[in-house]
Amino acid sequence: MRAGITAAFVFVAALTAAAQSFPDSVYAPLWNYNGTWKVTIQGKPPDTLINHCARTGLFFACEQNVNGSPAALVVFIPIDAEGHYKTSPVTKDGTAIGPGDLEIKDNHWTYLGKSEEGGKTTWYRTTNDFTDDSHVHFEQSQSTDKINWQVQRTGDEVRTDKGTR
Repeated sequence: MRAGITAAFVFVAALTAAAQSFPDSVYAPLWNYNGTWKVTIQGKPPDTLINHCARTGLFFACEQNVNGSPAALVVFIPIDAEGHYKTSPVTKDGTAIGPGDLEIKDNHWTYLGKSEEGGKTTWYRTTNDFTDDSHVHFEQSQSTDKINWQVQRTGDEVRTDKGTR
């Protein structure tokens, strides 16, 4: 048992050291998600998305609520100081989806994930283009080769409240 406690302590100590290696500026763009958003997807009624975001050491997470119901907890982990993150959404039933990747270059964000079934890989890409801190145009696509992408849906998000930190 003592070895398990020691291993857990070493793991936690390593995470703490890693968290200290990233300045607040690495997390700054992620705060753009915080608050209440009106989400419009062509052909569907608008949704209300509320993100409650927080940083806890190394981890940054946003609890998402859609139209008054809990939807997911999205966890972001910085990989470097250049805008690269691992992401892992956790659904309200506790199922972790991912991991995925997020790359932020200025106002253009690209999420990339994949699923594998029967020896076939399907790639999923979501791009977010921020025109300012309260307006986002997004596009969700999928591909079997990471070259040819089929757009599944597009939409826009408008922040109606920045929420609190």
